[in-house]
Amino acid sequence: MSKAPQKMRRRKGLPPQRQLRPRASRGALPEKLPLVHVTATGFAREIVESGQFEVRRCKVFNRDLVYFFVMRPAYRQKGGDAKSEKINRFPFVFIVSPDAVAPFHVYPFDTGGADAGVFADQADEFVCLEDFELDTSHAAAAGQIGWAFGTLHDYFDGSLRNDLVADVPAHETVTLGYHAIAGMARSGSNQPDKRASAIEIATSRNVPLKDNVLLAVIPRQYLDDNGTENTAFINQLKALKIEWRTYEWAPNMVPNELQEDIARIVRRYFADTGLLI
Repeated sequence: MSKAPQKMRRRKGLPPQRQLRPRASRGALPEKLPLVHVTATGFAREIVESGQFEVRRCKVFNRDLVYFFVMRPAYRQKGGDAKSEKINRFPFVFIVSPDAVAPFHVYPFDTGGADAGVFADQADEFVCLEDFELDTSHAAAAGQIGWAFGTLHDYFDGSLRNDLVADVPAHETVTLGYHAIAGMARSGSNQPDKRASAIEIATSRNVPLKDNVLLAVIPRQYLDDNGTENTAFINQLKALKIEWRTYEWAPNMVPNELQEDIARIVRRYFADTGLLI
């Protein structure tokens, strides 16, 4: 029987060693960048019906939070590596204005994945999750991108700067630990996972959808299947002033295998709006 992945160690008692914070270097990047929330279409329908992203109890931090990634539509759904004929299980993406989200915390990767042991093979077992926390601001996220990736294009792709840790001393273990984990998001990684360097912003406040959602990415067949429109849902989107783009869905596709298709749609949107030129 294979061993369960080892959760990332948690900091108890001693203060965190937040070595990434002073390395932030935003340069000419915007101070605030769009945020992305990816969920299953079945959950997205409930979010749209409620008119807001509602905080839920987070087992990692034992607080009521709602989570976003900066720009990148990274996801890996539980059970999403198996074929499914249920459209409700397939990804639905919200792109959200950063002005709508007051950060509670900012991390350089998916803390849920870290807690689940997804990054265990690359993580330094002596570095704790809290050591990686960035300053609690949108500007800190941009600063991490500027230092670790240099450009928004490279961040979106997960391509770290080639010389990123050339001047990092061996005793700066948090920084080196981040570099090892973030490498999992690079193209060609043996353990590819875009969550490994997708910057996470959590908020402790509900976020209204109206006037805050810049775009939704939806399975086309959820809106119109062979000429039969999902009129009630379309009207809800329109009432909330949510524009959308679609991807193609068919029964018995694999939810987690649509990541590249969805990333292309999101990238094109950012190009059309001038963010990725």
